[in-house]
Amino acid sequence: MTTMRSTLFLGILISLAACSGSTAPPPAAQPQAAADPRADAAENVRLVGYNDMQGRQGLVVTTKSDPANGNWVYVGLTPNDRNDPQASDDAAGNDEPILNPITGKMEWNGTAILEISDPAKPKFVWHIPNEEAHVNSRSVSVVYDYGFNSQPAGHDYLIRSWDTGKKFKFEIFDITSRDTDPSKIFKVSEITGTPPNNCGPGCGGTFVGRAHKGWWSQKSGIFYSSSGEPGYRGLTVIHIWDLKDPKNPKFLGRAASPSQKEGLPGYQGEYAHHPIVDEENHRLYIGFRGSGLAGGWDITDLTKPKMVWLIDTNPPGRGPHTVSPITYNEVPNFKGPDGLPRTYAFITDEAAGTADMKPCTSGIRSKAYMIDITKETNPFPVSTWQVPVGNFCDKGGRFGPHQHAETVNGEINRFEDKLAWVAYFNAGIRVVDLSDPYNLKEVGYYVPKINEMSHPIAKGQPTAIQINDVDIDHRGLAYASDRVGSGLYVLEYTGKKPVVSTK
Repeated sequence: MTTMRSTLFLGILISLAACSGSTAPPPAAQPQAAADPRADAAENVRLVGYNDMQGRQGLVVTTKSDPANGNWVYVGLTPNDRNDPQASDDAAGNDEPILNPITGKMEWNGTAILEISDPAKPKFVWHIPNEEAHVNSRSVSVVYDYGFNSQPAGHDYLIRSWDTGKKFKFEIFDITSRDTDPSKIFKVSEITGTPPNNCGPGCGGTFVGRAHKGWWSQKSGIFYSSSGEPGYRGLTVIHIWDLKDPKNPKFLGRAASPSQKEGLPGYQGEYAHHPIVDEENHRLYIGFRGSGLAGGWDITDLTKPKMVWLIDTNPPGRGPHTVSPITYNEVPNFKGPDGLPRTYAFITDEAAGTADMKPCTSGIRSKAYMIDITKETNPFPVSTWQVPVGNFCDKGGRFGPHQHAETVNGEINRFEDKLAWVAYFNAGIRVVDLSDPYNLKEVGYYVPKINEMSHPIAKGQPTAIQINDVDIDHRGLAYASDRVGSGLYVLEYTGKKPVVSTK
């Protein structure tokens, strides 16, 4: 993006920027709800349930429920770096296994499977461990009753990332037996890279940089991943795979920023963090960490995604992480067919690194913001939102957003209730009213206490809660993971719901 557009973005953001005399007796005291022993602070959000996750460090949370297959939540795990905080992020690693009481074995962190029919008592059913140390399996996506070309048909599958900082891949498991005999879960296949030279001499091949996150569509059989490959700069681009036959993944195409391919001008250190996919409307959305870029791609032709909009939020953006489209049938002060409906992109940055840890040395906070993308060729910012600094920079650990809930029960979150759940590291979970895209307002929060399983996220930092990821189940309940091993929290918003147009 041009300097002019970055300057314009900055300018727009700056401009947004008794006692009674009555002698009547006092009313009878109302019974008070019991204090939540796990909450450090809470408003309009209550704790429904909790699981200690065996003390394992959680990252991506994925819920998936239906009448035929039951109610489940899957959690991607990062290495256990209690004795060497942040080593897993630095691709160094001083990983240690954790006891799994179900098997009686010491297991390297992998993927957790929990049954959630009773959300007040999430049950840790199984752990798919990694078979070696230092593996970051942060991402997890699942499909049920799978058809297409799969043999046998009707099975359930899970795909997870596998990243040591030196070796990278995605692993596919058959999880059909998770509710009858989870010990029979088994690996089906792996994705280790794109075809060599598929994008020119020396371009393509075995993954490099990272195997980060992905989303598997149950409706189309397509898997979208963020993964690195030779010939492209930055840790990852978005790869698109045909997974109709889980045993034989087929590479289809890729999406990257206009400057990621080696030799092209304008590169500013960006990498495609992960895909947010709206298959119904043939759109793929990407936030580019390492830069200020965010954009949307037309995926009508999966082999050749076409960029339809791109915006540079830096300055003052800190690096987009999650980009979600939201359509509004009603917006204050917009009328008539020329003004409505309107589409916006809700974007959260990722707080990361020493700039966002105690003492928060950066003068610019990571935040969330709205971009008007109604006319895709002309995206422009309309508002920002962030948690006030308060004392969060004194607590330790990261302060700022990581991600907002981008899926509901495994499908893209369309924000029909105009509420956003935002994972905000040491500020816990925040609930934001999006009903007016020009005036984002916090309406609730839940900040868990640390416990005996919590540990610092980095050397020299105090121990603080680090809420890392949040997802929403079929009942509207939110599931939040903690990066430093404090557990999994099931939460319900109890405040006033936004007024949403039904036109």
